[in-house]
Amino acid sequence: LWPLNCEIGMHKKKTICPLDCPDACSVIATVDGGLITRLDGDPEHPFTQGFLCKKVRTYHHRVQSDDRILFPQKRVGRKGDGRFERISWDEAWTILVDRLTEIREQHGSEALLPYSYAGNMGKVNFHAGDPFFNRYAASRLNRTICSTAAKAGWAMHYGANPQSPPEKSLDSDLIIAWGINAKVTNIHFMPFVVQARRRGARFIVIDPYENLTAEAADDHFRVKPGGDTALALGLLKILTEDKKIDQEFVEQYSEGFDDLREYLAANHLEFFVSGSGLSEVRLRELAELLSNNPKTYIRVGVGLSRNTQGAMSTRTIACLSAALGLFDGKAGAGALLSSNSFKLDDRVMSFAELAGKESRMINMVRLGEALTGASPPVKCLFVYSSNPLSVAPDSNQVRRGLEREDLFTVVHEQLHTSTTRYADLVLPATTSFENDDIYLGYGHFCMSRTEPVIPPVGEAISNFDLFQTLARKMGYFDAAFHQNVEERISTYLPAVAGLPEAYLQKDVPSGKAILSDLHGIAGDFTRFENQKFRFSVPDANPGVPSHPKVPPCRELENPALAEKYPLALITPPNGDLLNSTFGERFKGETGKVLIHPDDASAAGISSDDLVEISNDRGSNIRRASVTHKTQPGLLVAEG
Repeated sequence: LWPLNCEIGMHKKKTICPLDCPDACSVIATVDGGLITRLDGDPEHPFTQGFLCKKVRTYHHRVQSDDRILFPQKRVGRKGDGRFERISWDEAWTILVDRLTEIREQHGSEALLPYSYAGNMGKVNFHAGDPFFNRYAASRLNRTICSTAAKAGWAMHYGANPQSPPEKSLDSDLIIAWGINAKVTNIHFMPFVVQARRRGARFIVIDPYENLTAEAADDHFRVKPGGDTALALGLLKILTEDKKIDQEFVEQYSEGFDDLREYLAANHLEFFVSGSGLSEVRLRELAELLSNNPKTYIRVGVGLSRNTQGAMSTRTIACLSAALGLFDGKAGAGALLSSNSFKLDDRVMSFAELAGKESRMINMVRLGEALTGASPPVKCLFVYSSNPLSVAPDSNQVRRGLEREDLFTVVHEQLHTSTTRYADLVLPATTSFENDDIYLGYGHFCMSRTEPVIPPVGEAISNFDLFQTLARKMGYFDAAFHQNVEERISTYLPAVAGLPEAYLQKDVPSGKAILSDLHGIAGDFTRFENQKFRFSVPDANPGVPSHPKVPPCRELENPALAEKYPLALITPPNGDLLNSTFGERFKGETGKVLIHPDDASAAGISSDDLVEISNDRGSNIRRASVTHKTQPGLLVAEG
């Protein structure tokens, strides 16, 4: 398992947490005899500030787990049995090359579908497979599973500009966590909240249920699921009619506000109150807080976009923030969804020019449909940095697709998962502690370069080495496939906007935080040259409203569905997991579902009862937790 060419004695190395989290923490690993014995937060990193979340403090146990996949394996039982035998890399390469060649010749190149996401947020390994799949002319994967809707909505009005740095909240008088359980998913934002509150700032949470962050807040506004759009527009209506918006910002640094103003005037406040799930009294309380605190900072989460109004919600919150003047550069004012601190053209990273033609695009959230009904059919699924059976919507349909005997499934993984059970070929993957990479935080304005903390365990190889080697064995001799990781990183860095020039001129130690050049202008439209905030977007896509408005919520407000399924369900993050990562720590454990006492009483359910929650898409067994932390009619199943 552990190579003999390790450094002797105890030493410390810096690296970056690779997981899909806005914090992108700098980690100090203590290594002794080739083993990681301790992980600590880096006190020199301006956002990590010396501490790690409880999940990552023990991440080295996963890296060094007895359950690590150490060697290539091929299936010997039925799909789903999870029975494999060890093979050599030579045999694995032969199987891969032969099957991929056969599939292309018999079914065409689009019969190959890659599937990956943010199991490793390092830019090298995140995009490592793109050049190979472009060269093969495989089906393209539209990576939409997380924040695409939220970011698209925000960018319609705000553009691709850098957003407000989290440090601005230190000077705020009012901090709002809107649709984000920051104590679980953005924990390093919380010290800024604590410091601001010590000098008198108020901290409020807008969320459908009382999560850990809401428990710690000064006030909690329980918006209904999908009600964020109506809430933000209701606030805008009150503030506009009371002349409490920042008229100077609207006139000098924006355009299109009159269109939005007309829409607000044409609708009664009750329309927005009803859509929000709050009372008019509570809506006016929140509006008063906003009008009395020009130094407001809003931290927006992508969780509120997980419904059919998702992009519209972030559009509306961006417009509310602009109308309040939170983008005029003043101290303590700002709003942040995703920092955009180091903008990078993905086409550079993916070597898009290697694709001779534009192949079909498959949306990753519709994987089940693709595996069971695509035409021409998918004949090979190549999975890396993801666990689709666990994370893709409609897992029943995904499972049916994975069960197909004519589907050749390859999974590059660190530990066995629900997806590897259906694989034909399982390949051992390194962790971030065994890789070179670059990391761009999306919750702050720092970038870092990393080097391996330990050598690869067993016969594991990185995403980068996997696809570079596979390309050459497939006979692809393009220059991109002869780059080593250092050369690949050197290709990326000049394409990164906001990267200080000095970074390209000298070596920077592993894990050191590099502050974006864009930090000084971020979130300040008075410093964005020739750009204005757009309250109305007349060139929006066909069928997309030019300005924010309350659209119908196709599921939650469907009377036929409501009669059949009277309860709504949300599935926010669990504090012990990051998507499906770390799930192996809780084998055999049953998750909880929060149920309001009114709903529990009507169904005859008590706390700790095992209950089945189900709809047309599937079912799940959970242990009931009867609590006032949720609303009547709303089930909450974390994780």
